[in-house]
Amino acid sequence: MSLADFSQLVPVYVLVLVRIGAMMMYAPLLGSAQIPRQVRALIACVLSLAVARGVAPPAEPIRSIGLLAVGIGGEMVFGLAMGMILSFCFIAAQWAGDLIGQQVGINLSETFDPQYGTQGAILGNLFFMLTLVVFLTINGHRAMLMGVRASFDSLPLLSVGMNRSLLGLLIGLFEASTQLALQLAAPVLVSLLVVDLALGFIGKTMPQLNVMSLGLSIRAIAGMIVLIIGIGLTSRVIREAVRDGMNSMYQAYTAHPAAPAAN
Repeated sequence: MSLADFSQLVPVYVLVLVRIGAMMMYAPLLGSAQIPRQVRALIACVLSLAVARGVAPPAEPIRSIGLLAVGIGGEMVFGLAMGMILSFCFIAAQWAGDLIGQQVGINLSETFDPQYGTQGAILGNLFFMLTLVVFLTINGHRAMLMGVRASFDSLPLLSVGMNRSLLGLLIGLFEASTQLALQLAAPVLVSLLVVDLALGFIGKTMPQLNVMSLGLSIRAIAGMIVLIIGIGLTSRVIREAVRDGMNSMYQAYTAHPAAPAAN
């Protein structure tokens, strides 16, 4: 490699590294706080080196530091948006688990959340891990890497940033993640509502019973039974949500809505 080729590859590598590194901050699995920062930085550098050799240089040459700074900002915004799009399904699933755990009454015990590096409820972490298993089962990690590589063909360097369509997509996905969380938690919430109504009637008809203390155990048992019975349906709903998230990531930079590797 000549000196001229090397000097041309360095700005391309820097821009590619910024987009991939920003995506990895929120991307599933790769953005986990359980992975040391040095390892994540090394993965980003290696992926960027592998991608940069096949990425076309910017249409307009980088002639100033200001243009490079603007380009770095645009690549960072787009990379963060891609990572957030992929993580919405995981956030929704964990939120659903937190709602269920709060209603069942087992949120008093918290565990370490390996994805975000904070304390999380047991059922929230359970739903998050279930989503991660589904993500790996449908080859979501491969589709994610292929999508990042395809983004450089659809949106060349120095041509991306936060625009109205991307902002609208993020807002729409946030609304969809809220609906997904309520959809996942709805069976348990409705079942516990029925249990509360039944306990209320029992408490009115037989005041001598200590319904308050008895209801805690009944709510927990009923909630866990519904959760265990519906775990298969929950995994299918999560599978469709993850696929929709991958398709939305592709729609962010290409006209083709289907993710090729998620099957």
